[in-house]
Amino acid sequence: MTMNSAKNNPVLWVLGGTLLGYIFTSCGGSEPHLLPRTRHYQLKRSDMRNVLHADLQPSFDTSVSDNITTTSGKTAYLPCRVRHLADRTVSWIRRQDLHVLTVGRYTYSSDERFQMIHPEDSDDWTLQVKYPQREDTGLYECQVSTVPKMSKFITLNVLVPDVSDASSHEHRRNHQRKTLLEVSKAIIKEGSIQYIKSGSTINLTCIVLESPVPPDYVFWYHNGHVINYDTREGIEVKTEKSPRTTSTLRIEKARPEDSGNYSCIPSNADPAEIGVHVLNGENPAAMQHGKHTSSGTRFSTSSTLVPGMLCSVFLLVNR
Repeated sequence: MTMNSAKNNPVLWVLGGTLLGYIFTSCGGSEPHLLPRTRHYQLKRSDMRNVLHADLQPSFDTSVSDNITTTSGKTAYLPCRVRHLADRTVSWIRRQDLHVLTVGRYTYSSDERFQMIHPEDSDDWTLQVKYPQREDTGLYECQVSTVPKMSKFITLNVLVPDVSDASSHEHRRNHQRKTLLEVSKAIIKEGSIQYIKSGSTINLTCIVLESPVPPDYVFWYHNGHVINYDTREGIEVKTEKSPRTTSTLRIEKARPEDSGNYSCIPSNADPAEIGVHVLNGENPAAMQHGKHTSSGTRFSTSSTLVPGMLCSVFLLVNR
């Protein structure tokens, strides 16, 4: 390898500087300038990705769907996955009026329904559209700031149930009932609330029902924060796509701060929620049923209060 090739390769510079620092430290070297620079030059994962991808051209992941269909009022997620992005920027543009919705992580639209979802150290730049309406139907552009620009187009279809042709109230009601049955939804197998002890493992299972096709992705939220790509050790999400898609969330060594509301949100189905309480010495059974007794014996309020009132009335009558 020539000196010129090494000089133009940023990865070799980083690795070479780290190796020299290690040699000087091991041999008791005291070079005044080299050691501090190598000791404090610790790359973050995102910085390392930029260094490794600096000489690679970005590319779109074609396996991600480019046609999203949802019903009015149900949050839509428009996926865009960019490989080797490095220091380029991803923007979302609504093609019907060329309105810039987001640039990087920032929202440039006054319409708060639009929001960028980009988990740390991931290739996903997902546009979230809350409460979509019929007028939101159309073409959306995911654009990368290369020269010239790179673009991927996503079509959003918003379906609005039409019951105007119903000839009677009964017919309209039956039509609405049928529509509700056809709406895909998610359920969390563990129910609506879960109590576990601190230090135990949180296991949640989300099942997508009545979905004509598997969802493109399933997001897990904790108190409104996406945790699919959480960098904390011990958090794992696994999704198996099938006619009955299942996504599991596992959090090891749960802490009291892991308590809260957990949501499973598929791309094409109604979400499901569960409240999780991580107990630090409390009694789960007592919290679930509101039973707080010291001796294990429960007394009925009505069995002691009613006889007492009858005795008082009897004494007043016979005075």
